[in-house]
Amino acid sequence: MASFDNEEKFRDQIAKAFAKFKPHLKTMYQEEKSQPVSPEVWQLMADLGWFGCVIPAKYDGNERGLLAMAMAAEEIGRSGVAPFSSTLTALASICISRFGSEELKLKYLPRISKGEIKFAFGATEDRAGFNMLEIDTFAEKNGEHYVINGSKMYTSGFDISDYFLLVARTLSLEECKQKKLPRTAGISIFLVETGSAGISKELLNTRGEGFVKQFSLTFENLKVPTQNLVGKENEGAAALFTSFNLERILFVAFALGASRYCLDVACEHARNRKVFNETPIGRYQSIQHPLADAQIRIEAVRSVLFQAINAVEQGRDPLEVLTLINSAKYLASEAGLKAVDAAMDALGGRGFNEDYGVIQMLDLMQLLRLSPISNGLVLNDIAERVLGLPRSY
Repeated sequence: MASFDNEEKFRDQIAKAFAKFKPHLKTMYQEEKSQPVSPEVWQLMADLGWFGCVIPAKYDGNERGLLAMAMAAEEIGRSGVAPFSSTLTALASICISRFGSEELKLKYLPRISKGEIKFAFGATEDRAGFNMLEIDTFAEKNGEHYVINGSKMYTSGFDISDYFLLVARTLSLEECKQKKLPRTAGISIFLVETGSAGISKELLNTRGEGFVKQFSLTFENLKVPTQNLVGKENEGAAALFTSFNLERILFVAFALGASRYCLDVACEHARNRKVFNETPIGRYQSIQHPLADAQIRIEAVRSVLFQAINAVEQGRDPLEVLTLINSAKYLASEAGLKAVDAAMDALGGRGFNEDYGVIQMLDLMQLLRLSPISNGLVLNDIAERVLGLPRSY
């Protein structure tokens, strides 16, 4: 088995740095209601090198790799902070570093690594939902620009981002059919400034995802320079799905840490809380067993997550990688809800007190069942592709 010495050292470094936030959790959550990742947390992540893990050294990255990044994300989550929105900037870093032009790499990757800029991601649409191949947003090349029209739904953190990656069609599905191209053809990705003319945004009345705000976007003759195309025209599907894999891995890692945080808080309380006959409530099996069950599930998530990361780094078959990543994501959401539920039972009324930092995790874990891919779609995919059952949708 490969040695994880370097990754463990990075994780320990992260854990020690973020431990100082635990006593100030209430204040941090109050700040994050207006700022999904407080500036202090974001800069600390950058200073420790988290954003540079999957960026080549040539562009000021540290090349620690995906395993180190995920292990560090778990420790950040265990501190009681779950900055899911930071995964979108990490997603942009891997998309640009693997598929972007040299010009884009030199211009944006060093700034991402230093924490100087934030990215959002414009992919899902109201009609198409999770079906990225059915999106309607269309980009038409016109001289030195692409002109983009369409809309996006649930664009996380658009208000605090400097740029976003926009997924659009440059060939319609009908054109792909006529040219006998696969449905994955005709997808392109563009790097766009959030303040560009031609973008209208509307705040959605949502909650969850670490207080990040969600927006619907409308594009009306949005002009994007041709040099801001990430990868080749019509061949953006590979970049899109590679980026999504990283996003899911990091979501799982943060959720894994947040689950452990819930158990840490609950067990500390259960060891010390005495109500009847000076007996700690942690002695009661009704408290012990749900917490132990959650712990077992957390370890199962970590095992599958590490398998998924190993498969990615070894360049194994994309479908095998997809199965492992989706399995980890599915297990993480279920384990997370179990951890929150067990912690709330152990804490009793204190579980609803935001000072303990557990109730805030409920929205996050419920969100993970639906995003970045719903558990229902994970089950559909594995039933059809792995078990060979008839397609259900």
